[in-house]
Amino acid sequence: MKKFLPLLWSLCFAAFPPGLPAQEAPQTEDYNTLLQQAIKSGRLSQSASGDWDARVKKISGVVRVRASDGDDWSVLADEMPLELADSIKTSDGVAEVYLDDGGVITVGRNTELEISSLGKDESLFTLKSGNIAAKIRHFLDEKLKMQVRTPSAVCAVRGTEFAVEYSQLGKDTAVAVFDEGRVAVSPQAENGQPQGEYLLEKNTELVLAQSQKRFRAVPLSRMSRYRTVIIAMRARLGVLKKTWKPAGAARKTALRDAVFRRKGGSRIEPDKPARAVKKGKPGRRVKKPFKNRVKRKAQMPALLHDK
Repeated sequence: MKKFLPLLWSLCFAAFPPGLPAQEAPQTEDYNTLLQQAIKSGRLSQSASGDWDARVKKISGVVRVRASDGDDWSVLADEMPLELADSIKTSDGVAEVYLDDGGVITVGRNTELEISSLGKDESLFTLKSGNIAAKIRHFLDEKLKMQVRTPSAVCAVRGTEFAVEYSQLGKDTAVAVFDEGRVAVSPQAENGQPQGEYLLEKNTELVLAQSQKRFRAVPLSRMSRYRTVIIAMRARLGVLKKTWKPAGAARKTALRDAVFRRKGGSRIEPDKPARAVKKGKPGRRVKKPFKNRVKRKAQMPALLHDK
């Protein structure tokens, strides 16, 4: 039996070599390397934080943005990443807000929209005035929620095509759902307390006016004018699905600093062009050169004759 022991040990070593566990180390190192590269490139930043990679882009006219830590409005020339508590304001302009490659929100004319929360588990947009229309992909995860609030209503959105408008003059809110999805609308009293809930299915709308006590969803009528915008956003979302690229933190900071004219973390006001000042004695009007006065007098008869 002792003669066969060395042979048995050799067979065991052949079947289970001692170096086998060590072969997993290079795979772990490769995974860590890929992980670090993803973090540096920004591809993992959004999924790790659970926030939308939101950006605003000017489409036409004048669009202004205000940072959460600022009081002044800055003119948006092209595109800028959004952060929590940023605000967007339009006059004669139109802007679009992109949520990764999964959603497009069109900010209409004469509108002020605040980005109150960018968390995917509970994103919140506050419409202070004006109108928005949106195309959001269906949320497959029940944890992903979105709300649009106006001074008179709260709209709980579940991956859909919808539009919301709020009139500061009439203090009324109008909500519509188009060809897909649903929105739960809760009217708000002046003290902020909800007054029931109304579920909007596809191709219906609901208008909440202060003069009304009861509300009822009806087929699209007043809000049907947003259908053209919805159709355009369907095409835009298809393009984003193919072209969307995550941006790193450094890139986002650079783009925001360029819009808000920041340097070293502080706000810099735009330089005003210097006003040309003609030389002369203080308090006295500067006379025109003698040649110009003579030429002017020579032209006077012709001017009078033309009259």
